[in-house]
Amino acid sequence: MTAKNRYKSLELESPGVYELEGLEVGVTSNCNYKCDYCCAYNRDDGQCIGSQEVIRIISELPRLKRVRLSGGEVTLKYQDCLDIVTYCGAHGIDTQLNTNASLLTEERIHALRDAGLSNIHISFNYTDRDAYAAYYRVHPRMYERLEHNIRLCTEAGLETVLETLLFEGTQANMQAISDKVYDLGVRIHEIQNSIVMPHSQWSQIASKESLIHSVNELIKYKKEDTTLYFTCMDRFAEQLGLREQPGVYFSNCVDGTKQLHLHGNGDILICELCHPVVIGNIYEGTSLRDIYIKQPQALTDYLEKKPCPAYDALFAGEQSGL
Repeated sequence: MTAKNRYKSLELESPGVYELEGLEVGVTSNCNYKCDYCCAYNRDDGQCIGSQEVIRIISELPRLKRVRLSGGEVTLKYQDCLDIVTYCGAHGIDTQLNTNASLLTEERIHALRDAGLSNIHISFNYTDRDAYAAYYRVHPRMYERLEHNIRLCTEAGLETVLETLLFEGTQANMQAISDKVYDLGVRIHEIQNSIVMPHSQWSQIASKESLIHSVNELIKYKKEDTTLYFTCMDRFAEQLGLREQPGVYFSNCVDGTKQLHLHGNGDILICELCHPVVIGNIYEGTSLRDIYIKQPQALTDYLEKKPCPAYDALFAGEQSGL
């Protein structure tokens, strides 16, 4: 990893000592979209965690390097997000905002940039308005808003990351999506491998063959000034013959080893996406500051076994090599 590579900086290093360096905060589980692929813990439960409480928690974590704000749709709680970003920016902590971009405005984008937001992370799975509208269950004009707001982010000089989910609905269109990402002025494209999520009844994963084809095609046609990040593939990338090269990274999973998730009701989860196991609650005596010292049993079990749903889905019946 080079010093310039701030995005995914935690994921580009293999975990050594287990300690909390990244905190993902579920600012709200509410959302204005209704995606089938949604891993929000207790989706639409109305639970939110205010900025002052988040800032209090962050201030007690001296080794914290990054805060991710996620949801739900985080910009439903825009002012809380801005307050948290402002605090982190003033204290040398990187911040990432995960959003569907539907509620962004030029004013909000500039305010987040000026507050010190490290990067804005936007879902981007479709290249036409009708497919977008059908999947997200919104009006087709929301696609035009998405494109407009992405351009506003790049024009404002805000580091913009577009993430595409590799699953049955996108696997045949990955190169067109990548070309569109570039046309929108974005130079960081993250491709997340879909995983089976029993807690949300999601199982539309790409086959092993489709995954290999899509990844190799994206690497082959990658523009020189573009960086590709492939996530939820690190456990088996080499096994499939997939290799890193300049501008291409298979980022390590840090959930549970360096990063935990904090929900609006105070629950602490190992990973909202693939291992939504509650290991404590900040309102019931659990301290994030010493959680790796006073390891809850569920966290200890996870660190010993390091389960990987992505591996299990592609290599059913085989043991996950660490």
